[in-house]
Formats: sequence, structure tokens, C-alpha cells
Amino acid sequence: MTSSESTSFLLQPFPNFYTATSTVLKFLQSYLSFDLCMVTHVKAQQWVVLDVEDRHYGIESGRVLPWSESLCCQILAERSTSVVPDISAIAQYADNPFCQKFNIGAYISLPLRHSNGELFGTLCAFHPTTKPASIAAQRPLLNVIVQLLVSLLESDLKLMEQKRKGERSQLSSWQDPLTGLYNRDAWLHFLNVEDGRCKRYGREASIITLEFELTPINQAEGKAKVDQWIKQMSQLLKDVLREQDIIARVSGNEIAIIALETEAERLGGLIERLQVLIGESHFNVALGCAIHTPGAELSDSWHRAQTSMHMWKRHNPMTLTA
Repeated sequence: MTSSESTSFLLQPFPNFYTATSTVLKFLQSYLSFDLCMVTHVKAQQWVVLDVEDRHYGIESGRVLPWSESLCCQILAERSTSVVPDISAIAQYADNPFCQKFNIGAYISLPLRHSNGELFGTLCAFHPTTKPASIAAQRPLLNVIVQLLVSLLESDLKLMEQKRKGERSQLSSWQDPLTGLYNRDAWLHFLNVEDGRCKRYGREASIITLEFELTPINQAEGKAKVDQWIKQMSQLLKDVLREQDIIARVSGNEIAIIALETEAERLGGLIERLQVLIGESHFNVALGCAIHTPGAELSDSWHRAQTSMHMWKRHNPMTLTA
């Protein structure tokens, strides 16, 4: 067996999309001699860098750039050539603020689309100097790489949903006995797991925290009434949220929610529904929220939501409602 045959025999399939993108980017950077190669995710006008190989530009994974200002966006909108050996030869590209900001001489951009046609993001590469026109001949290879990456991405996303269902079936040790919600241990687990998914796939998430004012009720009517109020409010919250959202009782009087696949607009609508619910229920509840920032830790978003909740309490002192 030759050395090359031995190496091929030892090759293993990629375990997931993230591992594949890392290997693909290293290969493309070496094969095409581009200083930067990256895989991105596009959502709500944000261009999120999921993975990158960069020798020149200082762009790191997790960085968020304006999608509308990117050359990828312009190329996609104009349905024009995706392999540009010389940016200066195409006036509208040379004038693009993104190219000027990053001093780009050559550019490659291919869309990553789901099977339903929805745009997930892009595979792109750029270099500070021009490349020979012959590099356009690499387009068929790039097309195959994109197809393979998207196939693995869709498989990963389906597997992710199956894992979520499996995780949520472990209620015996993760259930709060009073409310039936997840307990604090489950909450910390989901924060960690969903944080990884946000980083790997650029998924959106928002955190909502709610704190009940229970002391006056306990003093006036006792612990049994407090428990009744908590159970009632927990059920009302479950009725408002979607099945995919994660809701947990993280302390005696605090409930926290991970609203998955929820960007600013959807979060605003959810907060409005919760405020109506709280007003109609006559509960005294402080509410805080935070949108998860790409590249940051989901646990940081939880702390920002708690800070928002405490600020709400300072400006809206809670009193017992009859």
C-alpha cells in the first residue's frame, strides 16, 4: 500500500458541519492562496462570521458585520459573477465600502442556501491583491464544496432538533416539583448546550427573566397561597410560550426563559404578550430581557436580562395587588 493510499484509508467522515467548515476553510486558503476564507450566517441584516481562516485582516469567529454593506450581499442581489480575480476591473465592486475598508483586490462569494431556497449565509474569500483570471476555473470545485457543506448543515440542524427533544424528555431529575417547569440544573445545562448551537450555526436566542414579589403575599396569606400563585403564573407563562422555548424556575421567585430562534422583532412581540398577561393576572412581576449577541456567551445574556429586570424593579417598585 502506498503512502497516499494509506492516508486515504485513514480518512474519517466529518462528524458535524462545524468540523467540515474548519477543514474546508484551511484547504481553500492553502489551495487558492487567499489570505482570508470564511463561512458566515445571514440573519436580520447581520452578517455573522461562524468560522474563519485569516492571515491578514484581523477578522475572528463571532464578529458581526452589516450584511447590506457587504460585497457578498451586492453580488447576490445583482446575481453576478461569484469569482472576481480583480475587484478594480468592476467599477461597482471597486466602489463598495466593504472592499475599500478591507483593501480587497480579489474576492470569491458563494451563497449557502437551504434546500427550500432560504439563504443561510455565504462561503467567501478575499485577498489584498489581484489574482490571475484563471482562478475563475475553480468555480465548479467551489460549487461542489458548497453543496456538500449545505447538505451537512441541514443534517446537523435536523439532528439538533432531535437532540433537543431527547434532552427535554429527561424530566425526572430536571423538573421543578411545584411548577413542573425545568429546575435550575436543567436551566444551566440548556444555557451551555444552546450557547454552543448559537455559535456553531449562528442561531438566534433571547433571554427573558421574571421575578415575583412574594413577601407581602406570604405575610398576608401564607406559603400555601404563595405556592398557588407561582403554579398559576407558571401555567400562564407556558400557555404563552412556544413548545420550542425553554422555561425554568431558577430560584424560589424567579423564572427564566430561553426564547429560541427569536430576534429583536419577535422578542418585542413576546414581551408585549407577557406584559398583557401579567397585567391581566394581577401578579406583581418584574420583567427583564436581553437579545443574545453573536460570539458572546449565552450566560452573559442571562446576566444582562437579570440586570434589566433589577433596573425595572428600581423604577417600578412592586406592591401587593388585591
